[in-house]
Amino acid sequence: MAFRRLLAALAIVGMLASGVGIASFVFFNRSDDQPLPAAPRTTLAPPPPSVPTAAEFQVAVIVTDQVCDPAGQCAYTYTIQPKYVGLHPFPETPFTVEYEVVGGHAPQPGSFSVTGDQAQILKDVTVEGPPGAVLSANVLRVVG
Repeated sequence: MAFRRLLAALAIVGMLASGVGIASFVFFNRSDDQPLPAAPRTTLAPPPPSVPTAAEFQVAVIVTDQVCDPAGQCAYTYTIQPKYVGLHPFPETPFTVEYEVVGGHAPQPGSFSVTGDQAQILKDVTVEGPPGAVLSANVLRVVG
């Protein structure tokens, strides 16, 4: 029984030694004067300009003022902050992004125009809602 254990231990030590030997042979015998083959680099052409989709815009609603009367009605003044999250450039022709602001008593439609890389937005828009309302915007469509 002890002889079998000794043979098993020698076999394990032999496997470990041969693994270390092979690894060191591969590591130390690599020729440094021959560079590793480089993978060919390809560059992707930029996507062509096109009218973006509604999913490529995020519109944040920033509340700049809030006035509440004792009866519980509040008037919120807000400005939007549009953000383009798409990958292709805008077309040279202007387009319009339509959205609605929700969180007040009723959805309030809105839109902004984009020409080149500049957006023309309305500031200080007022909407009525309940106290503590959280306003957000949903982009509906892009017309262009």
